[in-house]
Parts: sequence; structure tokens; C-alpha cells
Amino acid sequence: MNDVFTALAREVALEEAPRLFAIVEEYGEAEDARVAGYGLAFEDRAEANSVEGGFHLVSESADSARTLFEITSRSTGRRRVHLVWLDDAAPA
Repeated sequence: MNDVFTALAREVALEEAPRLFAIVEEYGEAEDARVAGYGLAFEDRAEANSVEGGFHLVSESADSARTLFEITSRSTGRRRVHLVWLDDAAPA
């Protein structure tokens, strides 16, 4: 590839790249936390995987993924589940 096309390809790839997020479970009253899963937010959907494996979901958005993790977390006694963006860009 020539340098001009390489620059163009990089620009297009960066513009269309999904955003990385984490699903973090809160313990107690903000006493402790653990990462329950990581995901990628695409323009039209979000996909997330639990850190323990065996759980993969596709949802409308990263916030919808957080809600699904929260339903599971409540059943195990955890208090709240947070969506944490892992890049510097503002949420889409």
C-alpha cells in the first residue's frame, strides 16, 4: 500500500472502530468492585462477554448489555452494575 492509501485506510478504520467498555459490579455501598465483562459497542449493537467465559450477549446498546448483566447480578446479591467506557471518547 502506498502512504496516502495507508493513511486513508487508518482514518476509516479509526472512525468506524467499535468502542470498548467494561461491565463492573459494585459490592456493598461502593466498597468494592469487580469486572464482570467486557464488550464492544458498534454503531448498531453491542456485544459483550463475561470474564469467566460462557456468557456472550448481543444487545441494542452498551447500556442494554449493562441492564442484562445487572439482572444476573441482582440474583447473586450484588448491588449495582456500572457501564465503564474504556476510551477517551464521549459516549456515542
